[in-house]
Amino acid sequence: MSEKIGQELHRARQGQNISLEQVAEETHIRLHYLEALERGDFNRLPSEAHVRGFLRAYAEYLGIASQPLLSSLNEQEQTPLAAVFDSPDEQTPAVAETPGNSILIFKDLGEDLKQQREMLGFSLEEVERNIHIRQHYLEAIESGNLAGLPSPVQGRGMLQNYAAFLGLDTEPILLRFADGLQAQLAEKRAAQPISPDTRPSRRRINLPLLRSFPGDWFLGTILIVAVVGFIIWGTIRISSLQAAPNPVETVPSIAEALQATPVEALSEIPPPSETPLPRPAETENSSGLEGNPIAPPPEEVPPETPVPTVSDAPVQIYVSVLRRAWMRVTVDENIEFEGRVVPGSAFSFSGEFQIELITGNGAALQLFFNEIDLGVLGVYGEVVYRVFTPQGELLPTPTITPVPTSTPLASPIPQQTDTP
Repeated sequence: MSEKIGQELHRARQGQNISLEQVAEETHIRLHYLEALERGDFNRLPSEAHVRGFLRAYAEYLGIASQPLLSSLNEQEQTPLAAVFDSPDEQTPAVAETPGNSILIFKDLGEDLKQQREMLGFSLEEVERNIHIRQHYLEAIESGNLAGLPSPVQGRGMLQNYAAFLGLDTEPILLRFADGLQAQLAEKRAAQPISPDTRPSRRRINLPLLRSFPGDWFLGTILIVAVVGFIIWGTIRISSLQAAPNPVETVPSIAEALQATPVEALSEIPPPSETPLPRPAETENSSGLEGNPIAPPPEEVPPETPVPTVSDAPVQIYVSVLRRAWMRVTVDENIEFEGRVVPGSAFSFSGEFQIELITGNGAALQLFFNEIDLGVLGVYGEVVYRVFTPQGELLPTPTITPVPTSTPLASPIPQQTDTP
């Protein structure tokens, strides 16, 4: 019967004037397998699945019906097709399809792969170098040792890559691998039977209301309840916020505002030459003449004068703060400090060729130049500008002193001049 199937395939190919090489190139079936199909020598094919798969693909390529060929193949001498693959000295029925023989299925599958590899002349090292699968995994596949693989899923991928590298049809091989997994699962279930006495009793809950209630209505009810709950929570939250007392803002003190003033904001203060000086209050002495400005209120002075630090720089100044004031220090044309200072603080600056100091209150700073005490820089409210170099202190720049002014009249009064 198998010779009849092969002859039919051969006549169909000859009738279309197609060579076996063309068929192998189009169907991706090896040439020696096609020759075995046309001769009816199905023992040359790896397995029963290969026979069915190759026969179906070959018949569809030639344009003939494959189902009659497969039917005649199943009816061959009223024996299963697996008997065709038995060797002449072994007449036992095939065990690959019977449950409980997963080990035999994996071993048979691995033996087919090993024979194909040896027929192609590849070693395990060459296969590992080409498909990047470790050699011990390849040995586990060929020996049918499923436990030697990382997992059944990874083992399936390795098996597919290995079969594709050897030029075999991967679909029948993966089907056999799946049969082996099913047989292994059946063996595990058979090894652990569950007696009727040890089975947990399951009580069936009769819920006619839930059975008659559609799933869409159930989900819609849950969503409606969630939305209503969110609305109620939002209403309560808004009511609690509205009922809370309004916070009263407290005005910070002047000291806190001055202490919190950043240096960047103070850098926007114009230089002393452009800043208008305050007009001090005028007083009259006992003779009715103009007197000195009213002395400012005393501020707290530190009990001890700080000792200036010693440095190797040519120009050194040490500033001790006695009152609140604004100060800017420029060292070698770089602004080192600019901002407000408080009583009790001290600053030390060192430069190479020049240090400039300017303040809006000369009575607030005590200065040491190169370890020499220069004393207080000026009087209260006096703008002081000093420049220090390695040669000594430069002449101070004249500053504007507060002078009382009078309001001009609407029209100028002509002045009388003496004739010489």
